[in-house]
Amino acid sequence: MIKVGFFKSLGKIVSFKIKGHAIPKEEQLDVDLICCAVSAISQTTVIGIEEVLKIKVKYDIKNGFLNLNLEGQTLEDIERCQVLLETMMLGLKSIEITYSNYIKIETKEV
Repeated sequence: MIKVGFFKSLGKIVSFKIKGHAIPKEEQLDVDLICCAVSAISQTTVIGIEEVLKIKVKYDIKNGFLNLNLEGQTLEDIERCQVLLETMMLGLKSIEITYSNYIKIETKEV
């Protein structure tokens, strides 16, 4: 199961964490595409923030894990990141609608 957490402060996404795989490796079939889609959407968001917006952010990426945190960024830069982060959240929620057995998304106020 892929677990995605979006963390908001004053209605703005300030961090996200993605953990896990769609299913255990020994059972993987076509649902590898779910992992690929989640990876592509989330990594493109990080690239967009760093390369397009030119905002250096704290993130950690490993196999089955991606965490990004806007802590320490100016309010202006956090605001600039919202289009990418909200689009990412909508894209992942779209996947969740069809594949809810493999991905769970939660949003929390911090």
